[in-house]
Amino acid sequence: MCESTFAFGQRGSHFFQCPSRKEQTRLPKKLAKFLSSSQLKHVHHVALGFEDSFLLIWRDNTGQDRIQSSGLPSDLDEFLYSRNRNVSSIRCTLGPYNASFFVHDNASYLWKNLPGALLSALSGNIHDGNWADRPRLVALGAGNDFILITEKQAAVWDLRNHKPVVKLLEQSGIPEIHSIVLHPYRFQSYIIQYRGGRLAWQNIPPHQITGIQAMVGPVFQDTKNTERNPLVRRESDKRESIQRRPSALQQRAQLRREWSDHRQEMTAQGRSVKLSFSINVSLGGAARMLG
Repeated sequence: MCESTFAFGQRGSHFFQCPSRKEQTRLPKKLAKFLSSSQLKHVHHVALGFEDSFLLIWRDNTGQDRIQSSGLPSDLDEFLYSRNRNVSSIRCTLGPYNASFFVHDNASYLWKNLPGALLSALSGNIHDGNWADRPRLVALGAGNDFILITEKQAAVWDLRNHKPVVKLLEQSGIPEIHSIVLHPYRFQSYIIQYRGGRLAWQNIPPHQITGIQAMVGPVFQDTKNTERNPLVRRESDKRESIQRRPSALQQRAQLRREWSDHRQEMTAQGRSVKLSFSINVSLGGAARMLG
């Protein structure tokens, strides 16, 4: 598998990236300026949101990992810019109009206004203050659609507005899915990257089809290159392993979870954990679990 990013924005923007290729269109001017900066060495992650909002996780020429954002919810910004954040591992999915989101780094999680079935699945996956099965993929799409895939390849979804995705999941099997992006502003629109490097998509806006088609060969070839060189580690991977080395404080460990109405936060820093929560949300909705 190769590292990749596929992101759709509300104003017809997109950012697609794999190690050997980038495709972008109609990006917010502020984001486009950062991406063209001579100080930028590597893009870890991009999330596009409502109007001109965005999140950019990048590395500068000195090897420093940085965050740049605009127009995001204040509680999301608070999470992103917290001290001791593992910047290079931050990943974020934004729901329609930035009303919902799911964000994490290598140790902490924050989510807000998630669909009831997704919230129920996440809360039910925590036992005695620990993840029973940690999320590896969360996608939020138009019409409150979502999919959750865990590290043990369990899947929960409500894809009533992206029904073709369900068929592809059943055909390929959950373990073969590397990533899924649901378009937050367009029904039946998605991109799936399989572990073997193949891409599948449907109902992509016409002006973006050329961009996704241009990614097909590079993603496949980058995946094959990764498979041929499994012991080769990217510079960012080495840096992240250094950041994850446990300190005395981390070894003390704490898991903190605060839920109030439509806000849920979880922070994990080790094995010994405590859990406290209050919840006042609707847990209705449709979901499906595969073991």
